Amino acid sequence: MKAIHYLLIVLTVGVLALAGCGKSNKPAPPAARVPGVVDLAQLQMAFPAPTPEISTSFSKLGFATRYRQFEPALVELDKLSRLPNLTEAQKKAVDEVIEQVKQALAVNPKP
Repeated sequence: MKAIHYLLIVLTVGVLALAGCGKSNKPAPPAARVPGVVDLAQLQMAFPAPTPEISTSFSKLGFATRYRQFEPALVELDKLSRLPNLTEAQKKAVDEVIEQVKQALAVNPKP
């Protein structure tokens, strides 16, 4: 009886171990864009070591988008886009967020 019990335990452990081996390393598909929502994560990743000026703009931008104040958000994004030493990836990230803010402004007009 004990031998059967141990055999069932070993078989259960083996099945559980093999069940975890079938996972793939494929990246998850990107989430669908929701109109009216501004995602600042990619913008912040484009600036891995922001200067104090850029950090201040990020803070103001986060506050503005959180409280749906899209006009001040566009002002801060304009300041970021005019910085002289931006890389192409940073320019692209700023432009994408500008488009998101414009879409959010169109979806959520100010009363």
